[in-house]
Amino acid sequence: MLRLSQRDGKRFADRLIDPPDFPLTDLPAEPVPSPAAGIDDATAAYMAALRDPFELLRQAEAQLAGLMVLATASGQAIAGHPMLDLAAEAIREAEDGIRAAKVPTPARHHHMHLLQAMRDLRTATTAARRCLVRDDETAIDAVLDPLRAAHQHLLWATGALPGFEIVALSQSCCAQHVAGNRPERQ
Repeated sequence: MLRLSQRDGKRFADRLIDPPDFPLTDLPAEPVPSPAAGIDDATAAYMAALRDPFELLRQAEAQLAGLMVLATASGQAIAGHPMLDLAAEAIREAEDGIRAAKVPTPARHHHMHLLQAMRDLRTATTAARRCLVRDDETAIDAVLDPLRAAHQHLLWATGALPGFEIVALSQSCCAQHVAGNRPERQ
């Protein structure tokens, strides 16, 4: 066992308390900016104001997609389904927030995608109000095409500014379990 004299022990303790100064040449001259470091106050206010309208558009998209599944799986007409009215109301409410927002320059691209997603969802809702049934492929495409376009614009909006996300259901826990339980194709 190593034994230190009282004098050596004191110097060792001093070194622990007052560590030597190391040169800081290996450190970057400026701190690395975080992804949100470039967000100014006006853009942050825009992001806060548009969070709810963005969620309303996502909600309307999910409701319309659910109605499409219902229409194609059951052959039932969805024109009078109450969920269609809920989706249309969510789009109207989102539109109020989107149109009222003050759009700073860094948020223009994001805002353009929200406006287009809103227009596409409105088009899909209008098309779904027609007596949509499973055997009417033209009517189904009239809803699916703008619905897909709206989804794409919402995805692009998530990349335009941080804080707006769409959960990829294909990456969810349950989707992974289903994929793991599928028999392998040969």
